Amino acid sequence: MPKRLRGGRTVSAALCAGLLVLTGCTTGGETAGGTDTIRGAWITDPTTFDPALATATDDFRAVRLTYDTVVRRDSGGELVGGLASSWEQAADRVTLGVADGRTCADGTAITPEVVADSLARLADPETGSVHRIGIFGRGDATVTADEAAGSVTVALSEPHSDLLAGLATPQAGIVCPAGTADPAGLGAGSVEGAFSGPYVLTSSSPGVRHEFALRDDYDGWVDYSEPLAGRPAERLSFVVGAGDAVANQLLTGELDVAPVGGDEIARFDGDDSFTLTTATTGEYYVMFNGRNGSPFADVDARRALAQMIDREALRQIVGPEGTAIATLGDENMQCASTDTSLLQTPDPDAATPVLDGVRVNVLGANAIGTNGAAVVYLQERLLAAGAQVELRNVDVGTWISEIYDQPESWDVTLFATVNNMGTIAWGLGTVIGQPYSEGGRNTSLLRNPEATEALEAALAADTDEERCAEWDRAQRIALEAVDFVPISTSTHSYVSREGFSLATPGGREDLTTLRIAD
Repeated sequence: MPKRLRGGRTVSAALCAGLLVLTGCTTGGETAGGTDTIRGAWITDPTTFDPALATATDDFRAVRLTYDTVVRRDSGGELVGGLASSWEQAADRVTLGVADGRTCADGTAITPEVVADSLARLADPETGSVHRIGIFGRGDATVTADEAAGSVTVALSEPHSDLLAGLATPQAGIVCPAGTADPAGLGAGSVEGAFSGPYVLTSSSPGVRHEFALRDDYDGWVDYSEPLAGRPAERLSFVVGAGDAVANQLLTGELDVAPVGGDEIARFDGDDSFTLTTATTGEYYVMFNGRNGSPFADVDARRALAQMIDREALRQIVGPEGTAIATLGDENMQCASTDTSLLQTPDPDAATPVLDGVRVNVLGANAIGTNGAAVVYLQERLLAAGAQVELRNVDVGTWISEIYDQPESWDVTLFATVNNMGTIAWGLGTVIGQPYSEGGRNTSLLRNPEATEALEAALAADTDEERCAEWDRAQRIALEAVDFVPISTSTHSYVSREGFSLATPGGREDLTTLRIAD
């Protein structure tokens, strides 16, 4: 929830002068009332503008701005209408009533056929979306349009209780015909007619900034139960890779709303001209590679590394604003375990004989922890146990690519889910269930048949009571097998200058809620 920062603070002209060369900062920013632009910052460049292929945080930010989904999360986390004005849900299907009068950025009407074509593309294994199983389940999905009834039906060959929640995620954004006809242009963000959402991408300079413009004809804003105050920006501009300079840019007025992490947040304490808003984005956890040939295909090796880890120390490294978790979900998530007795306690004496002399390839993203400190910590703990370690700390795009496309190159990483579904299935599905190489979502490639059976039973359950009983079983089995080591929630704390705001529906980040005070 947003909170006001009290007190007063000034920034000297000398500070700004020292930043001019690097950031182009000014000694003051426009007031909210005198601008139609919101200036923000992203961690890195989006790897794609194709919703179905989005995998990184800034991918999801970009596609949420530019593509509407059929349903959305409301303030309390419940679902409300997006492109769908109504829906009916059963265990193996969802029927959506498509809202009238909505259009693509090129004026094409968003009809049931347009919605069905986009969802069918997402569900098609040939598209290669890592989110297909999380949204539609392991079976086949048949998507049909009924123009006369104004509806779209998604029918599943196997029950999947997370279907409707999955259709609210940015990766389920509805791509218009111009985009589905040009996959390469869609990924590059160069097909303006592909966009169904409120903004279109107008400028993309990798490593520098990405800019968006509000569509003149857009009228599909979400009807939240807690209405948003202010007006949408006509233009959005996001600088890339600003790092620690973001706090300076907010204080000097060069940025209006931007994510601020770690110790930098304290710089805004006691300043009533800024508002802090924290969003949960997912979970941090140690992910093992279960492929043949990896030392962590062995449960004893996984348990040993878990025994070398101080989870609280690692939580502080990845982000002290996050809360400790006992599973791949937070305590407010339906069916999430809070039983810490299922976790391994530190025991280096027991772990050392297991890991001594073992060759381990550690792969990390330099954006997780300061300069990739999270996997440096894993390296240090492995070395302390006598393991022979090769560490590679790379940019986010390379990290994601190697995890999915070069499983032979790594054995362990510190992973961060982007759990925009807000369900226990989304995180757990990355460590149990069918491997992604076989059409599933299990990125770890570990095989745990009993945990997988429980996961599938939960997704097919008819009642909340049955569903949570199965999720309890799945989590217990996976944690006993040390299929992952949960660390903490992944959060983003946003700081907004006076006159600018950002909401977090259901506790999740959503940049379409950016507003300028009237």
